Amino acid sequence: MNDSKILLFGFTRSAIEIGTRLKAQGYTFTYIDNDPTLLPRAKKLGCNLLILDYSDDETLVTLGIGEDVKFVFTLFEEDVQNVFLTLSIRSLDPKVEIIATTHTKDAIHKLEIAGASTVLDPYQMCGKRIYKLITQPEVMQVLDETIFGTEDINMEQITITAHSTLNGTMLKECYPTQSYNMLLVGIHDKELKKEFIFITEGHDHKLDSGDILVVIGQSAEIERFKMDYQL
Repeated sequence: MNDSKILLFGFTRSAIEIGTRLKAQGYTFTYIDNDPTLLPRAKKLGCNLLILDYSDDETLVTLGIGEDVKFVFTLFEEDVQNVFLTLSIRSLDPKVEIIATTHTKDAIHKLEIAGASTVLDPYQMCGKRIYKLITQPEVMQVLDETIFGTEDINMEQITITAHSTLNGTMLKECYPTQSYNMLLVGIHDKELKKEFIFITEGHDHKLDSGDILVVIGQSAEIERFKMDYQL
């Protein structure tokens, strides 16, 4: 069993899917909401749901915030709830990893200011946020087993080999979304000591052996891309 203590706030569809994946991977977690009308649904699904006033700091402390909680997911449908909860938790624990979901562009900056470690926008997941996940392996492990695990969606780093047909070409000549159902996040540049170049920055780039492409997509599409370009 994994001993990482995890709290899932907001008994939403996303929370249920994440909880299912966490359970399968042996993580210990708790569903929390403040709406008692959700209890029948939780009981029907076999989920142990705590109904608590998460706006009370003392209640958050009794849950282990500031002590043994390692990860917190804020998964409410309303962005204002996620922002408020993130702010409250961050004020109690400067080190806990807070993974917050958002449903509008406007809330992204607010969640970051409130102290979210990672903001997941299902519709506008930009390259810099994804790269932030890559540089936080423990967070990435949880997300890989939950968020990405709910669909056949994977994040992969692909190294350009010397015999690849991409070696020596310009990035715009092979941009994956033109022919493949996948997203190119960016590139680790070997010559620049593997500096990360985000695709959203609009730079064209000459690909060389040793450069690393960071992509997101379905496993089959990533494999097709690798086969086509001898990677």
